[in-house]
Amino acid sequence: MLNNGIYPGFGHFQSDNADRAPASNFKLRDNRCDPLVSVALKALEEALSNTGESEHALQTAIFSVTDTGCQFHAKRVINALTTMKPRQAFFTRGSAVMFSTYSSMAIDSHGPCISMSGRGTAIALVLNLARRFLTKGDCHRAILLCADQVDGSMKASSVYFSSANTSEIDKLIEFSLDTANVGLYAESIIQSFFRARNQYEPFR
Repeated sequence: MLNNGIYPGFGHFQSDNADRAPASNFKLRDNRCDPLVSVALKALEEALSNTGESEHALQTAIFSVTDTGCQFHAKRVINALTTMKPRQAFFTRGSAVMFSTYSSMAIDSHGPCISMSGRGTAIALVLNLARRFLTKGDCHRAILLCADQVDGSMKASSVYFSSANTSEIDKLIEFSLDTANVGLYAESIIQSFFRARNQYEPFR
């Protein structure tokens, strides 16, 4: 388990059933998100539980990174195009923004909400923003959420930062840009960062 006196809250969740969304404890009014987004929300639940806080600030910034995006939804859109059936556009529910949007709704945050497609470099970019927002007081807390679907397996990792542990942001940026890590999927980079410190046992 994560030592919260040193590290920010960290959560991980994995599902090998790419066609079914795991049940979430968040009370969302809209549950039509892609299964990968649901997996990301489970990782967010774990991260928040590791903070030891019972309340979460409204001004929480959420940053999400994905390389694969919502493949289940993309397949539905492609199927609709080939069969000439109406289907919502891909960018409505299949893009990276869905991870930040649903996470924001889940914790009732009104802080900045930013999404980016990519891997290690994308993590570094959003974390630089997170650090700036925290140090300038533009938000009280920041959440990094990374999710990807690889070989049929959906994986997500989430990290919870506050202004008290921005030094961890610098370490994670450096780790993400390392030549051995920058090309990995964002979720894998985050999980490897904590494994390297022997602070985390994989949660499934």
